[in-house]
Amino acid sequence: MNLSKQDVESYILQHGWKQVAHPNKKLQVFAGLVDNDGREIRLALPLSNDLKDTPLRIYQAVQTIADIEDRPLNAVVADIEKVKASQ
Repeated sequence: MNLSKQDVESYILQHGWKQVAHPNKKLQVFAGLVDNDGREIRLALPLSNDLKDTPLRIYQAVQTIADIEDRPLNAVVADIEKVKASQ
């Protein structure tokens, strides 16, 4: 998976997520969707593509999106790549 933080951010912003304040300055946190219990779901992305664990964090974020959307990971990746290509 060759996605940047910006690629995932663009996708989630187009799907109703909103950035929310977070005390950790190395993360961008997004919210807006709710789970079955009515609690807000939050998704964290690394602030920079240069951090050592950025690829892992991006993978985890995309896996979380796939779980929330109840779709296969490769389908979500393909849609993120479509958003990337349209920019």
